[in-house]
Amino acid sequence: MEIHARLRRTYETKNTVNSTPRIGSTTISCDVLVIGGGAAGVAAATAAGHAGAQVVLLERYGFLGGLATTAQVGTICGLYLRDTTGAQATPVAGGFANEFSSRLQSDSGTKPLCVDSGLWVLPYSPPIFARVADAIVSESGNVTVILHATVAEARAEDSRMNLVCALAWNEPLNFSPKAVVDCTGEATAAALAGANAENGATDQSPALVFVLENVDPGLVERGLLEVRRELRRAVEDGSLPAICERLALVPGTGTNGRLALKLSLFPANPDRALWQQVTDWERESRALLEPLHRFLIGNVAAFRNSRLDSVAPQLGVRSGRRILGRARLADEQVLDARKSPMGIARGCWPMERWGKSPRPEMTYFAERDYYDIPLDCLRPVELDNVLVAGRCLSAETGAMTSARVIGTALATGWAAGTAAAFQAAGRPLDDAVAQIRRQMS
Repeated sequence: MEIHARLRRTYETKNTVNSTPRIGSTTISCDVLVIGGGAAGVAAATAAGHAGAQVVLLERYGFLGGLATTAQVGTICGLYLRDTTGAQATPVAGGFANEFSSRLQSDSGTKPLCVDSGLWVLPYSPPIFARVADAIVSESGNVTVILHATVAEARAEDSRMNLVCALAWNEPLNFSPKAVVDCTGEATAAALAGANAENGATDQSPALVFVLENVDPGLVERGLLEVRRELRRAVEDGSLPAICERLALVPGTGTNGRLALKLSLFPANPDRALWQQVTDWERESRALLEPLHRFLIGNVAAFRNSRLDSVAPQLGVRSGRRILGRARLADEQVLDARKSPMGIARGCWPMERWGKSPRPEMTYFAERDYYDIPLDCLRPVELDNVLVAGRCLSAETGAMTSARVIGTALATGWAAGTAAAFQAAGRPLDDAVAQIRRQMS
C-alpha cells in the first residue's frame, strides 16, 4: 500500500542518512484518519476502507478493541431490540454491527443472552473481540494500522483539521488528512483542534472488571444475593469500605467456574482534574481487590477455592468529554423512540445511569422499538471535515447513557467512516446518509 511504502521509505532514509539512530518526524497524507481503535474506530476504519479511501487508524494500545478489550467489558449491549416475550434476540438493524456480532459469535461460540427486563446482550471473550477486530480491519484492504500511537496535537485552518501530531512508539508522526474520524471516547482530536465540548465525566461511575477462577458454577444460577448479604455485613461492621457493595456479575460468565465480576466506583468529583481523578480511580480500585477477594474466600462458600486470574488493564470509564454538535441527541428523542430522515444509526438500549447507588438506574422506552441518531450528532459545529463516533458524539446526559454502549458505537463508527470517505472524495454527505440507511435496512 502507498502509505505503508511511504512509512518504509521514511524509515530507510532516516537510517541511511545518519548511521546514528535518532528520532525524527515525518508527515503522512491520507484520505481518512481514524483516531482510536475501539469498537467505533474499528467500524469507522473498515467503512472508510470499503468505500475506497486510503485510511490510517491510530490506536494507543498494542491491540484493537478499546474498552471492549482493555476494560474487559464482556458483553455487547445495544445490538438487539428489548423484548420481554420473544424467545430469540432481534437485531436492531442490519449492516456492520450485525456482521461484526455474527463474526464474533462464530469465532467465540457464544450466542445472545436475555439478562433482565427483555434486554438481550452478546457475551464475548475480550481476546477474541480483539482478534476479530484486527481481522476485519485487515480484510478491508485500505487501512494502515499504527499501534501504540497517541495524539498530542491537532490543528485546524479554515474550519478544516489539516494536521494531527502523534507519538507512535515514542516516535513523532504528523498526519495530513482530508477527513478525520475521532473515536477516542473523549473527543480528544476534535477538542484539541478547537471544537467546543462538554465534560460528562461526572455523569456516570466507572467500573473495574476482574476474573476469578475455581468459583462454584452454581453461584451464577443463585445470583449474588448471598454475596451481597455478606458484603453488607462487612461494610456495616467496618471490615470493608462501602464501595465493595457495588459488586456485580458480568453476564454470560461463571458456568465453567471462571467468573468475571465488575466493581463500580463512585462518580467523579467535579472539583478534581479528570487526569487526577482517573489516576486515583485506577490505583484505589486495584488496591481494593486483594482485601475484597480475601473476604470472599473466607465468608462465601462459592469462593472458598477461588483465585484471582486477571484484572482489566484499564478502568471501564462510562462517560467523558463529548462534542457540542450541529445536532444534539435529546433525552426525549431516546424515550419517545423518534426516527429521523437523517438517521445513520439506531439506538435500542435503555438509559442506564450508574451513579451513587450500587445498582444502575434504568429508564426504558417502548419494547421492540429504537431511536435514530442523526448524522449531525457526529459533526462538530466548528470543523467541517471531522466526525466523531462512540461515546463522544453530541448528546444530552440521559441520551448518552443509552447511546454509549458497544453495539451503538459500532453503528455510529460505521456511519462516521462512510461519511468521512465521502467527504474525502468530495461527494455530498446526503449521498452518504442514503447509502448508510440502505445498509441499515
